[in-house]
Amino acid sequence: MKAGQFVKRGWLAKVIGFLAWSFVFAVIYSQSPLYTSNQNSKFLHGLARAGFGYLSNDWLANTVDPLPIFGGLVFITARVFPTGTPFYLYYALLMGVYLIAILGIMNVVFNISRDKTHKLIFLTLFLVLHSAALRFLLSSVAGVADPFLLEGGVAGQRLLGQVFQPGTFGVFLVLSIYIFLRKQPYLSLASLAVAVYFHSVYLLPGAFLVLAYMWMTFREQRSVIQALKLGVIGLILVSPTLIYTNSIFSPSSSYLIFRVNEILVHFRNPHHADLSAWWDWMAAIKVLIVMVALLIIRRTRLFPIIGIVALGSVLLTTIQLITGSNWLALIYPWRASIVLVPLSSSVVLAYMVTKLVDASRVRSLKYARWTGIASFILLTGLMIAGLARFQLETTRLQDDNSRPMMDFIRDHKSPADTYLVPTEMEEFRLATGAPILITFKSVPYLDTDVLEWYDRVRKARNFYRDRVEEVNCDLLRQFQEMYAVTHVVLDEDLLLLSCPQLGLELFRDEHYAVYRIEIE
Repeated sequence: MKAGQFVKRGWLAKVIGFLAWSFVFAVIYSQSPLYTSNQNSKFLHGLARAGFGYLSNDWLANTVDPLPIFGGLVFITARVFPTGTPFYLYYALLMGVYLIAILGIMNVVFNISRDKTHKLIFLTLFLVLHSAALRFLLSSVAGVADPFLLEGGVAGQRLLGQVFQPGTFGVFLVLSIYIFLRKQPYLSLASLAVAVYFHSVYLLPGAFLVLAYMWMTFREQRSVIQALKLGVIGLILVSPTLIYTNSIFSPSSSYLIFRVNEILVHFRNPHHADLSAWWDWMAAIKVLIVMVALLIIRRTRLFPIIGIVALGSVLLTTIQLITGSNWLALIYPWRASIVLVPLSSSVVLAYMVTKLVDASRVRSLKYARWTGIASFILLTGLMIAGLARFQLETTRLQDDNSRPMMDFIRDHKSPADTYLVPTEMEEFRLATGAPILITFKSVPYLDTDVLEWYDRVRKARNFYRDRVEEVNCDLLRQFQEMYAVTHVVLDEDLLLLSCPQLGLELFRDEHYAVYRIEIE
């Protein structure tokens, strides 16, 4: 009985510890308020199905949902918790998964848990590496364009980031590596599959990982059968996502898919898909970090995992660069960097801490106590900085010039309304719950829908000119007749616009005006 109680207490302590450190990590890292950044795209389908405003009438919300598992999670959460508060909790838990995975990997490689002081020093510095405070110092003080320099991948892609979105489930790739290093290969495949189910972009990094696992299985067991068995099971686990994704991206015609890929790479996503657009000295530093990490772990079981994933990424990136293939660019062969860079940074950090601890030869109780006090003070400061960042961003969003206009529309919209808004006003849908013609950021996935999106963006941009005299008022008639647009939002450049199609003025301040479109 006592033994059973001991086991229960042990598990309870682990759960409490996981939740506590997840909370600390989430506060230090700092999330952005709902609904911002990529959430304006990734949450749309789920919120529309949940009855968020009148988004079910929005054109984009009625296109194919490319991420149905995540969309389902958003749908259920929004229906049960209309405020969306659990989304913050989900992200905190994912950060906890990431933290446990990194700590576990570093313990396997460097045995950082051999004493509490060693582990505490690494944990503290790891949280510094992932803190909002460090990002502020890098961007605002050092002037670095990429504040995620030490924990983000290349091409503006990252594992974490400031908002909860499908990509954050990539932490299960890191967990998969840890589980595999613990010699539980099939369980590691299940963790990998979770990442793939929530975002199909992880199919390629997942494939690299499975190849690494297969190679290690063959090398350690000298069994081709066992290696192939691992690969087949991995393929079976991700096959639902593979089949669904293939159905979405199946081209309507060779010309159409060629045109769509060209639009996505060079018009919509050059910052992610065009190597010439994202390669710079910061990307070079990230590559250097991975190379240093490989040198450090060259005699460990982690080496072939990072090495094979890195090699696969480099080979496909080189092929894309030589061929200029837009299709290859859109599967993002460099996406695996979102795992490689933070894992490599952690390796370098753990190596330095291990060398420092070994060199100090100090193991006194007083040393441990002062280390604990210093860590507590530092982590407390990082948490305060994280909370301050969240509050500052919340205030900034509330004080945004567009807020009064969007609050008005949120309170006065009707089911039949569809708004024409500036194409860069990505937050409009989720801020108001009103359907719109189009924005630049949020893109559909079927090739025919991408062409429709592109056509809408071009037409909307043709209307929103920098000077009033350049505006073609007849476009308002087209928007109403072709897309059933009922209202138009005028920005500061067009406040003096006078068009016969502008009917009743519903809202005006010094930044925006809202009109009903009326065609005689």
